[in-house]
Amino acid sequence: MKKIITALMLTLMCVMLIMPVSAEFVNPAVTDNAGYLTESQKAELEAKLEKLRETYNFDVAVYTEAEMSGDDPCSTADDLFDYRGYGGGEGKDGIMLYVSTEPRKYWFTTHGSGEEYFNENGLEYIESNVLPHLKEDDYNSAFEVYAKYSEELLEMAAQGTPYNEKHRSGMYIFCVIAGALIIPLVIASAATSSKLKKMKTARKKNHAQNYIKPGSFKVDFSQDIFLYSAVSRTKRAESDSDSGSHTSSSGESHGGCGGDY
Repeated sequence: MKKIITALMLTLMCVMLIMPVSAEFVNPAVTDNAGYLTESQKAELEAKLEKLRETYNFDVAVYTEAEMSGDDPCSTADDLFDYRGYGGGEGKDGIMLYVSTEPRKYWFTTHGSGEEYFNENGLEYIESNVLPHLKEDDYNSAFEVYAKYSEELLEMAAQGTPYNEKHRSGMYIFCVIAGALIIPLVIASAATSSKLKKMKTARKKNHAQNYIKPGSFKVDFSQDIFLYSAVSRTKRAESDSDSGSHTSSSGESHGGCGGDY
């Protein structure tokens, strides 16, 4: 009997070692200090993000402030993630969307496997969908879109194919289709142009003397007069900052992107 019990205990221990350990998340998925969301909106968003946490063992969080607590959105988001204990598992894997009202800044910070799952192209993909809503002060829609595309990228990573702009970008697909249509037209146009040139017998004269009777035109006086000048200046648009991989004040490696909204 003792041998049977011992065998069962050993089997149970082996199963526990093989089974993946769910990450523990000590912080709420949504911290809305700026008050962007109603109670019902916050509860709905929290439910979606908690589901992502549970499904992928990966922290997906939103943190807002009325006034930025740090010097810039990048260091603020990184420090909140590091010092407030965000991230799941030993690698503290996760992503956080930080938004402040004063100044109007946002930042996506990633850590651990988040730097791979939400690489530069992936963050750009999410940012392009979230930013238009932030600019309209439609924070609920911005956070809903953030949750939606975070799930999409996490599922791709879970399938072993983290986001890759070349096979996911709508612009890339458009360029491929456009190239397939335009290149044959260019080749056909070049071929037609070549045949038309061979059919032309007239030749263009590039110099006026070919049309003037020798000795019939004389210039006694010539002068160049500078009338006016116009200078046009266009302010160069300031692009959103993108830090890529960097080290936070706590010495942790982070990925991220963000800027004004």
